[in-house]
Amino acid sequence: MHISEARPSGRTAHRRRALAAIAVAAVLTPVALTAPAAAAAPAAPGHAATAPSAAAYPELPDGSRAEKTLVIGLDGSMLEKIEQAEAPHLKSLIAQGTRAPSSLYDTSVAKTESGPGWATVLTGTWPDKHGVRDNSFDGKDFGTYPDFLTRMEQADPELSTLAIASWAPITSAEGNGEIVGGDVDVRIATPGDEYDAGTTERAVHYLGSENPDATFVQLDNIDHAGHSSGSDSQEYLDAIAGVDEQIGRMLDAVRSRATYDEESWQIMVTADHGHRPEGGHGGNSDEERATYVIGTGPGFRPGTTRDDVEIVDIAATALKHEGVAVPDGLDGVPVDEK
Repeated sequence: MHISEARPSGRTAHRRRALAAIAVAAVLTPVALTAPAAAAAPAAPGHAATAPSAAAYPELPDGSRAEKTLVIGLDGSMLEKIEQAEAPHLKSLIAQGTRAPSSLYDTSVAKTESGPGWATVLTGTWPDKHGVRDNSFDGKDFGTYPDFLTRMEQADPELSTLAIASWAPITSAEGNGEIVGGDVDVRIATPGDEYDAGTTERAVHYLGSENPDATFVQLDNIDHAGHSSGSDSQEYLDAIAGVDEQIGRMLDAVRSRATYDEESWQIMVTADHGHRPEGGHGGNSDEERATYVIGTGPGFRPGTTRDDVEIVDIAATALKHEGVAVPDGLDGVPVDEK
C-alpha cells in the first residue's frame, strides 16, 4: 500500500517554513535508550500550529523486522549550536553514540540549499549523481538514484516505510521536488498550518502506535529562525530547544513500544546545511557548509567523535541495518565499514 498525503493546493513552491536539518542517525540497540532528566524547553518561535485531524494518519502496513531505523532531519541546524543550546535529548543521543561534524561540497558543485542537502542525505549520493544543485530541482535523477526508503521497498516490499516532512518538496511534487519516491508506503507533506507540530504529532503516532521498519522525519523551524534572526542569535538557540522537545516526544514514543526490548533501533540525526551568523545560506562559507551526523546504536560507539562520517553515509547505513544490500553506485558507506 502506497499512500501520499499532499498539501492543500495553491501553496508557494519554495516558501521556506523552518527547516530543522539534523538528520538523526542513531541506532538504538537492545541496550535501553536512556532518557535525559526532564527539562522545560523554550517554545520554538515563529509559527503557531494547529493539530492534525484524525483523518491525517494514512494507514501504514505492519512492519516485518525487529531492526528499526529512524532518521531525523533538522533543517538548517548546526552541531556547535546544538551543543550550546538547551537540548537535553539531542545531547543524550550524542553521549550515547557518535557525533560526526563534516562539511558540504562547495558551490561549484551545488548551492548550500535544502534541495541538494536532503537529496544527498536521502539518496546517499553527491549532487553530481542525484543531479539536484539548487532548490529548482532541475536535473534531478531520482530514477537512477532513488532515496533509501524506495530502495528498501524495491528490495523487500514487506518492509514498512514512512516519510513525514515539514518542507513539502521532500515528500510531494510541490516545487518540482518529491525526493522520496512513490513506492514508499506512506509519505506525508505536513500542511503549512500545522507546521512542525503536525509533523511531530504524526511521527509520535506512527512510532508509538504503529510498526514502521524505517522512518524519515524532517523538521523545519531551526531553519526559519536562522533566516529570520541568524545562527548567532538567541532565537536560533531557542528554536533548537523547541525542536529538541519534539525529538524527545519521538524518542519517548519509541521507548513506549510494547516490542521495544525485542527491537534494534538505529537513530540518526542530521542537517542539510548550516547558516551564516547573520542569517541565510546558499553560499560557500564554512558556516553554510557545516553539517553533521549524530548516531546511536549498531555501528556508533558511545561518546565518540568521528571525522570520517558524512551525511552521504546515512542512506547506506540505514540500508545495511534493514538487511538491504548497499548498491555499488552509492557514494556513502555504512558507518561500521569505514
